[in-house]
Amino acid sequence: MRGYDNNPVHHQILLDLPFREATGALYTYDVSKVHRPLTMVSAPAWTTLASDLTVLTFDGALDYMWGTAANTVDLNFTTGDYSLGGWLYFTAGGADDKTPLARFLVDSMGWELYHYTNEILTLRHHHSLGATTRTACYSGGWAFGEWWFMGVSRSGASATFYRNGEAVTTTCSAGGLIDPETCNQNFYVGNDTTDTNLLKGMMWGPRIWERELPATEWLQMFETERHWFGV
Repeated sequence: MRGYDNNPVHHQILLDLPFREATGALYTYDVSKVHRPLTMVSAPAWTTLASDLTVLTFDGALDYMWGTAANTVDLNFTTGDYSLGGWLYFTAGGADDKTPLARFLVDSMGWELYHYTNEILTLRHHHSLGATTRTACYSGGWAFGEWWFMGVSRSGASATFYRNGEAVTTTCSAGGLIDPETCNQNFYVGNDTTDTNLLKGMMWGPRIWERELPATEWLQMFETERHWFGV
């Protein structure tokens, strides 16, 4: 895409899914340099907003997307910094809790982004070595029925959550985030490895970077994109 690499916010981006296809039931394509396809399962619905932007709607029962472990090795974060972002609209119902992004095996390896019914969004690391099997950082206020621009920047033993371009209070496990064990699992959008916490709601533009994004870049993206969501 012409000019894509000229935008500093795309520096070290590993996944960028703008859902430009706006139709189809098989694949959606990453526009980062990796250019990987993600397989769509059970045909998440293409939904056009009042702004004419097309997002994906997930039914909370069968819909999700995935990439193979072999094709998402670059998302196997362990000791390094990374960031997750995108627009999310959580709808009540479906699974009690929901998993927007994940590449993990529970209490064993990898990482996941997890939304609880009490409107808490959490970044969890999974561990198989030692007595601790799970560490996390989390923030509250991620209500149902609203569009949120979500960002989380992980750096070392801590992470900061951003909502609509602003940092929000983030709480981490005692002792902080432990580096997740190296992970050989598939990557999921809107699901987890057990098919039990599927996303119910809408999503647009999930993105992943292999660096800690600063507050200025989260705000820049929010201000650039907010008009599409009426925020």
